[in-house]
Amino acid sequence: MLNLDQLFAEFPTLETERCIIRPFTPEDAPAFFEVMRHEQVTRYIGQKPMASVEDAVARLQRFQRVHDQQEGMVWAVVLRETNQVIGNVLLWNLNPAHYRAEVGYILGPEWWGKGLMTEIVTRVLDFGFDTIGLHSIEAQTDPDNVASRRVLEKLGFVLEAHYHENYYDPTRERFTDTTVFSLLVQNWKGQKKP
Repeated sequence: MLNLDQLFAEFPTLETERCIIRPFTPEDAPAFFEVMRHEQVTRYIGQKPMASVEDAVARLQRFQRVHDQQEGMVWAVVLRETNQVIGNVLLWNLNPAHYRAEVGYILGPEWWGKGLMTEIVTRVLDFGFDTIGLHSIEAQTDPDNVASRRVLEKLGFVLEAHYHENYYDPTRERFTDTTVFSLLVQNWKGQKKP
């Protein structure tokens, strides 16, 4: 079983060529609000766009509770060049008995299509498999989120399930489907990294 006390003793900072992946700070709330105020960012996660910086403050407090309760880690994604918060990435729903977790990510629309998310998630997967010792990592997406699916498939995730109308999306006021992708450690280590 994974040693969660050791894992959560310190909140790690990860780095990529273009980004710093670090813990959120309270000062990040205005920049995070700028990312989360866009409908195109929140449309597939069942949340309305943020209406105020106070919404971002509350979300960052929730992220801290996730860490404090050893349920996962939610990092700010920061552009190395400008130190600007452009999104977040997370490993959560940790299942220590089965060495499994879930990855998720959000990026502001002005940074879409630049290969940043593949770069960021690659680093988080390395951390999950190499540092934490996970055996598998899953990702749950809305089937309509084609861009997210492309990122996952590029990284070697395979579709494991398609649940029909299993999630009620209050923003669209309807039931939506969920696709579940998974990546095993041996498949990650055996592939050529993007």
